[in-house]
Amino acid sequence: MKKFVIISAVLLLIGAGVFGYSVHHYLEVTRPVVSVPVETAATEAPAAEEATAAPSVQLEDEGIFSAYYDQAAAAVANMTKEQMIGQMLLGVTTDPETAATDVNRYSLAGVLFDSECFDYKTEGEVKTAVTTVGASAKIAPILAAQEEGGNVTTVTGHADIEKTFDSPRNIFEEGGIAAVEKAEDEKIEFLKSLGFNLNLAPVIDLPNSLDQIMYSRSLSSDPQLTVTYAEYAAKFNQAKGVSVALKHFPGYGTINDTYESIVTDTRDAATIRTTDYIPFKAGAAAGAHFVMVSNVVVESIDPTHTAATSSLLHQELRGAVGFTGIIMTDIIDRTDYSDYADGRSVSVAAVLAGNDLILVRDYAAAYTSILSAVNDNIIPIDTVQKACTRVMAYKYAAGLIT
Repeated sequence: MKKFVIISAVLLLIGAGVFGYSVHHYLEVTRPVVSVPVETAATEAPAAEEATAAPSVQLEDEGIFSAYYDQAAAAVANMTKEQMIGQMLLGVTTDPETAATDVNRYSLAGVLFDSECFDYKTEGEVKTAVTTVGASAKIAPILAAQEEGGNVTTVTGHADIEKTFDSPRNIFEEGGIAAVEKAEDEKIEFLKSLGFNLNLAPVIDLPNSLDQIMYSRSLSSDPQLTVTYAEYAAKFNQAKGVSVALKHFPGYGTINDTYESIVTDTRDAATIRTTDYIPFKAGAAAGAHFVMVSNVVVESIDPTHTAATSSLLHQELRGAVGFTGIIMTDIIDRTDYSDYADGRSVSVAAVLAGNDLILVRDYAAAYTSILSAVNDNIIPIDTVQKACTRVMAYKYAAGLIT
């Protein structure tokens, strides 16, 4: 009898073990897996150490993309740090074929097509070039133009493109704000038809004289009139499927044109905050997806950094202006801004300042610099994660990723 009891006990223990293993195996097989969508499959980055990201970092603001923060955070949790860094870079390209390769090689957030891309191309050829880059990307990309109208254009102005857009200032002088809005509608529909999903416009600086930098590219020196322009672009242009970037924060205002490579704003801070900030506040409240920060040195607020590398101005953009979308730089390597980068590369300084997206021509160098700074703990990994999460949330909100 005693022997029978011992044998029974042993058999019960073995059975329990087998049952436990079966349950554990079942749970592992059936556990839901959160993964990056098909568009966001892993990509190869040059000279990159393959490493998984640190635990997901949540954005805590009630931003314009906040409905997509959880979805974006889940995608980011499945990215490597190399992919996250790539999603902070908007590369300027002069060659769409190279861009179609590099958008995956560096996991770029997207590309800005330089006007040179479309020399001697028809509208159909432009569309093919743009959509090919989009179709080739594993992570759905931003496909950006800079179609302000007038002399600053990406597509129009080429010999084989019939469509043209005058500058907002000229249109306003001839037909008022209604004519400006009509031209904006036509411009956005045109860009959308070619495959673009972001236009680096409108210019909402407030110059009042021909000898000032942004005069020919802006609408007016009147803050309230420019408010109407910024609000219209944010509310109605974006509804057509092309995001806008309000520029150039904190505002060029009445800075005189100059041949100097570094532009300095010597106005007092109160003037800038009570005039130049007004259109940005309105555009932010209207839901503009992007604000572009300039490369101007604003002496009264931060004399040791350009706006793009100034954490003080980024804090004001988030705080005083109330902007919760994507903060992006202007092109950071058009001129040497290294004297305003605290001894670091300008791309690293721009990340530390608070930009979500770095607009850069040499995106390979920027990628390498930022990766090294993350590996050396100069840039905290959660800084990269937060920026990448906001960029991904934008992509979900704007329908780039479905």
